[in-house]
Amino acid sequence: MEVVMFQQGEYIVYSYHGVCFIDEIKESTIDKVTKLYYIMHPFNEKSKIMTPVDNDKVRMRPVMPVEKAEEVLGTVSCDNIFSITDRKKKDQLYTQILKDGNPMQLIKVITSILIDEQEKIAAGKKMSTTDKRFLDKAERLLYPELSLALGTEVETIRERVTSLFQEVV
Repeated sequence: MEVVMFQQGEYIVYSYHGVCFIDEIKESTIDKVTKLYYIMHPFNEKSKIMTPVDNDKVRMRPVMPVEKAEEVLGTVSCDNIFSITDRKKKDQLYTQILKDGNPMQLIKVITSILIDEQEKIAAGKKMSTTDKRFLDKAERLLYPELSLALGTEVETIRERVTSLFQEVV
Protein backbone atom coordinates (compact mmCIF):
# COMPACT_ATOMS: atom_id res chain seq x y z
CA MET A 1 0.00 0.00 0.00
CA GLU A 2 1.37 3.38 -1.02
CA VAL A 3 1.63 6.11 1.60
CA VAL A 4 -0.26 9.26 0.64
CA MET A 5 1.66 12.30 1.87
CA PHE A 6 -0.87 14.88 0.72
CA GLN A 7 -4.65 14.99 0.59
CA GLN A 8 -7.22 15.90 -2.04
CA GLY A 9 -8.10 19.60 -1.82
CA GLU A 10 -4.64 20.55 -0.56
CA TYR A 11 -2.13 22.97 -2.08
CA ILE A 12 1.42 21.66 -2.41
CA VAL A 13 4.63 22.79 -4.09
CA TYR A 14 5.54 20.48 -6.96
CA SER A 15 9.15 21.07 -8.10
CA TYR A 16 9.38 23.04 -11.35
CA HIS A 17 5.62 23.68 -11.53
CA GLY A 18 5.38 25.54 -8.23
CA VAL A 19 2.14 25.61 -6.27
CA CYS A 20 -0.40 23.01 -7.36
CA PHE A 21 -3.86 22.10 -6.12
CA ILE A 22 -4.55 18.38 -5.66
CA ASP A 23 -7.85 17.76 -7.43
CA GLU A 24 -7.98 14.07 -6.67
CA ILE A 25 -5.99 11.00 -5.75
CA LYS A 26 -6.89 7.96 -7.79
CA GLU A 27 -5.63 4.63 -8.96
CA SER A 28 -4.64 4.37 -12.62
CA THR A 29 -2.99 1.75 -14.76
CA ILE A 30 -0.24 2.99 -17.03
CA ASP A 31 1.96 0.59 -19.01
CA LYS A 32 0.27 -2.33 -17.23
CA VAL A 33 1.32 -0.98 -13.81
CA THR A 34 -1.41 0.10 -11.41
CA LYS A 35 -0.46 2.88 -9.03
CA LEU A 36 -2.01 5.62 -6.95
CA TYR A 37 -1.67 9.07 -8.58
CA TYR A 38 -2.04 12.68 -7.56
CA ILE A 39 -4.10 14.55 -10.16
CA MET A 40 -3.40 18.26 -9.75
CA HIS A 41 -3.29 21.56 -11.54
CA PRO A 42 -0.77 24.39 -11.20
CA PHE A 43 -1.88 27.56 -9.41
CA ASN A 44 -4.18 29.68 -11.63
CA GLU A 45 -3.83 27.28 -14.57
CA LYS A 46 -6.16 24.81 -16.21
CA SER A 47 -3.54 22.21 -17.20
CA LYS A 48 -3.47 18.91 -15.31
CA ILE A 49 -0.49 17.07 -13.89
CA MET A 50 -0.58 13.40 -12.98
CA THR A 51 2.23 11.99 -10.86
CA PRO A 52 2.54 8.78 -8.86
CA VAL A 53 2.06 9.18 -5.12
CA ASP A 54 5.30 7.24 -4.61
CA ASN A 55 7.30 9.33 -7.10
CA ASP A 56 10.63 9.98 -5.39
CA LYS A 57 12.23 11.60 -8.44
CA VAL A 58 10.13 14.76 -8.23
CA ARG A 59 10.14 17.01 -5.21
CA MET A 60 6.79 17.65 -3.58
CA ARG A 61 6.42 19.52 -0.32
CA PRO A 62 3.81 21.39 1.71
CA VAL A 63 3.34 25.12 1.18
CA MET A 64 5.66 26.99 3.55
CA PRO A 65 4.27 28.25 6.86
CA VAL A 66 3.72 31.96 7.58
CA GLU A 67 6.97 32.24 9.55
CA LYS A 68 9.02 30.88 6.65
CA ALA A 69 7.27 33.24 4.20
CA GLU A 70 8.16 36.22 6.39
CA GLU A 71 11.73 34.93 6.66
CA VAL A 72 11.99 34.66 2.86
CA LEU A 73 10.70 38.22 2.41
CA GLY A 74 13.08 39.39 5.11
CA THR A 75 16.07 38.37 3.00
CA VAL A 76 15.43 40.96 0.26
CA SER A 77 18.71 42.84 0.44
CA CYS A 78 21.50 44.19 -1.74
CA ASP A 79 23.81 41.86 0.19
CA ASN A 80 21.75 38.76 -0.55
CA ILE A 81 22.55 38.43 -4.25
CA PHE A 82 24.55 36.21 -6.58
CA SER A 83 27.62 38.05 -7.79
CA ILE A 84 28.46 35.78 -10.71
CA THR A 85 29.50 37.68 -13.82
CA ASP A 86 30.05 34.69 -16.13
CA ARG A 87 26.77 34.45 -18.09
CA LYS A 88 26.99 30.70 -18.68
CA LYS A 89 27.64 29.93 -14.99
CA LYS A 90 24.87 32.30 -13.93
CA ASP A 91 22.40 30.65 -16.33
CA GLN A 92 23.35 27.19 -15.02
CA LEU A 93 22.94 28.32 -11.41
CA TYR A 94 19.58 30.00 -12.04
CA THR A 95 18.32 26.97 -14.00
CA GLN A 96 19.24 24.66 -11.11
CA ILE A 97 17.59 26.94 -8.56
CA LEU A 98 14.38 27.08 -10.61
CA LYS A 99 14.44 23.29 -10.83
CA ASP A 100 15.01 22.89 -7.07
CA GLY A 101 12.39 25.50 -6.11
CA ASN A 102 14.02 26.49 -2.80
CA PRO A 103 12.22 29.69 -1.70
CA MET A 104 15.33 31.27 -0.13
CA GLN A 105 17.26 30.74 -3.36
CA LEU A 106 14.35 31.91 -5.54
CA ILE A 107 14.14 35.25 -3.70
CA LYS A 108 17.90 35.57 -4.12
CA VAL A 109 17.53 35.05 -7.90
CA ILE A 110 14.76 37.67 -8.00
CA THR A 111 16.79 40.18 -5.98
CA SER A 112 19.95 39.54 -8.01
CA ILE A 113 18.15 40.12 -11.30
CA LEU A 114 16.44 43.27 -9.99
CA ILE A 115 19.82 44.65 -8.84
CA ASP A 116 21.32 43.83 -12.27
CA GLU A 117 18.36 45.55 -13.92
CA GLN A 118 18.90 48.71 -11.85
CA GLU A 119 22.56 48.77 -12.90
CA LYS A 120 21.64 48.27 -16.56
CA ILE A 121 19.03 51.02 -16.45
CA ALA A 122 21.61 53.37 -14.92
CA ALA A 123 23.93 52.50 -17.82
CA GLY A 124 21.16 53.12 -20.37
CA LYS A 125 20.67 49.42 -21.15
CA LYS A 126 17.73 47.02 -20.93
CA MET A 127 17.31 43.77 -19.03
CA SER A 128 18.39 40.78 -21.13
CA THR A 129 15.72 38.45 -22.46
CA THR A 130 17.36 35.61 -20.53
CA ASP A 131 17.20 37.51 -17.23
CA LYS A 132 13.59 38.48 -17.93
CA ARG A 133 12.75 34.80 -18.48
CA PHE A 134 14.51 33.76 -15.24
CA LEU A 135 12.81 36.57 -13.29
CA ASP A 136 9.35 35.66 -14.62
CA LYS A 137 9.82 31.97 -13.80
CA ALA A 138 11.22 32.66 -10.30
CA GLU A 139 8.27 34.97 -9.57
CA ARG A 140 5.77 32.40 -10.92
CA LEU A 141 7.28 29.75 -8.64
CA LEU A 142 7.65 31.85 -5.49
CA TYR A 143 4.89 34.47 -5.37
CA PRO A 144 1.89 32.07 -5.38
CA GLU A 145 3.43 30.13 -2.50
CA LEU A 146 4.09 33.31 -0.52
CA SER A 147 0.53 34.49 -1.22
CA LEU A 148 -0.96 31.23 0.06
CA ALA A 149 1.29 31.19 3.13
CA LEU A 150 0.42 34.79 3.99
CA GLY A 151 -3.25 34.61 2.97
CA THR A 152 -3.03 37.37 0.39
CA GLU A 153 -3.08 37.90 -3.39
CA VAL A 154 -0.11 37.27 -5.69
CA GLU A 155 -0.19 40.92 -6.77
CA THR A 156 0.12 42.00 -3.14
CA ILE A 157 3.25 39.84 -2.83
CA ARG A 158 4.67 41.36 -6.03
CA GLU A 159 4.05 44.86 -4.65
CA ARG A 160 5.57 43.93 -1.30
CA VAL A 161 8.75 42.54 -2.91
CA THR A 162 9.01 45.66 -5.09
CA SER A 163 8.57 47.87 -2.03
CA LEU A 164 11.15 45.89 -0.01
CA PHE A 165 13.55 46.06 -2.95
CA GLN A 166 13.13 49.82 -3.31
CA GLU A 167 13.88 50.24 0.40
CA VAL A 168 17.25 48.49 0.08
CA VAL A 169 18.58 50.08 -3.14
